Amino acid sequence: MRKGALAVLAALALLALACGGGGGGGGPTAPTPTPTPTPTPASIVFTGQGTPGVNAIFLASGAATTATTLVLEVRANQVTDLYGVAFDLSYPSALLQFSRATAGPLLGSSGSVQAVVSTPGTLVVGGSHLGAVPGATGSGVVLTLEFTATAAGQGSFTYARNSAFASTGQTLSGTSWLAGSVQVTR
Repeated sequence: MRKGALAVLAALALLALACGGGGGGGGPTAPTPTPTPTPTPASIVFTGQGTPGVNAIFLASGAATTATTLVLEVRANQVTDLYGVAFDLSYPSALLQFSRATAGPLLGSSGSVQAVVSTPGTLVVGGSHLGAVPGATGSGVVLTLEFTATAAGQGSFTYARNSAFASTGQTLSGTSWLAGSVQVTR
């Protein structure tokens, strides 16, 4: 071979080495980054158990419910002479912590409420008018129970040992009790 041909071959060899051997010239391709998932906003969603009929006590989410606090209203629907209620309420203690109870408008200014955690996940609740006053007639909030979210998940509320009383002290017969479930997202 001639000197000129050798020089061209040497220049081509050097050029090939400088380009990375013809494999694209830039080294390996960087992997595509995994997109960061969009976080789900925190929320508490309560779902009632059916539609309340006449003479019903039922649970509903209150307007003051936030992403971290569940304000659960114990409501009455079309009751006559409702003086008070007493019940145990089981709740998902792995998700919610009981904070407080307050009397609702249906008990009026003469109402009183007590709620105590008897065992984890069970509240013993009583609410009534005080003194010689007539019971409430109509529909509305009997009392509210406030819970703070402690974890994400789903759980149920259930009533036990529940009674509604008239101003005469008699049990109101035919009262239906509807509970519900909750979904906590954090």
